[in-house]
Amino acid sequence: MENLLLLLFFVFILAVFVCVKLMRKVSNRKAAQSGEDKERVRRAAELLLAEGGERRTIYAHWEERESYGRSVRTTYYRYVVTYQNQTMCIAPLYIDKKTRQVQVGQPSIVTPERLGKVTVRTKKKDGVVKRIEVWLGDKQGHTLIELFMDAENLRRSRWYPVNIMQQEECVDFERFLLSLAQRVAAENPGVDDLIKAENNEGFGIIGAGISIAGAFFAFFFPPAGVILALIGLIMSMVSKRKGAKGWKVMIISILCTIWSAGFFWMYWTYFICQ
Repeated sequence: MENLLLLLFFVFILAVFVCVKLMRKVSNRKAAQSGEDKERVRRAAELLLAEGGERRTIYAHWEERESYGRSVRTTYYRYVVTYQNQTMCIAPLYIDKKTRQVQVGQPSIVTPERLGKVTVRTKKKDGVVKRIEVWLGDKQGHTLIELFMDAENLRRSRWYPVNIMQQEECVDFERFLLSLAQRVAAENPGVDDLIKAENNEGFGIIGAGISIAGAFFAFFFPPAGVILALIGLIMSMVSKRKGAKGWKVMIISILCTIWSAGFFWMYWTYFICQ
């Protein structure tokens, strides 16, 4: 009987929790449909809107995750984006969690002349745009900024502080981005090769790091050291074959492999064969 009462109590608590969450979601969706937070963001961006005539506006955000051992640190960014023709003005948003006041930080102007690549990923459900994910890179293939635009933004915590519906804005912004991406790709045909070459160089650098670790382990256990050094050397060779520039990484891997092989030879000759 006691176990049954305890089970009923936990079921009741769970039901209350679910009801509260559902009621909160319904309330936030009604607030989003009223457009109050959207209007706050629009008013905060009035200075941006005033520059260059009529500009369209959309709310955006981004989450950056950094790993520190077993822990992961997530930093949340919020932006307002205004755009016209093929120019964007992107400014950070600062939202007071108590007063709900919105302030705009220093804006950044992004023009086709600054861009080398634009990547657009659109997530849809039943043919309706739900999220747009944008990556903007410079002419060397380095990241300028990344943005998420959600059609529905509901307040869930201090990290998700607004109730904004922007379905039509997402559809319009997708058209704008696709046109911009097409122009940037036509004007910068070699950026993909630069990105690929840099990724290959990064692969080779990892290989050199493994070779260095192998040279270190060769002091204590030469078999493991020479295996690691060889793995690193193979990675560096693959990187070079795929177009990585320079020979520094390859030379480091070769020297570490020779070093590790020397310790392995001494280990085999004086400890195993005797």
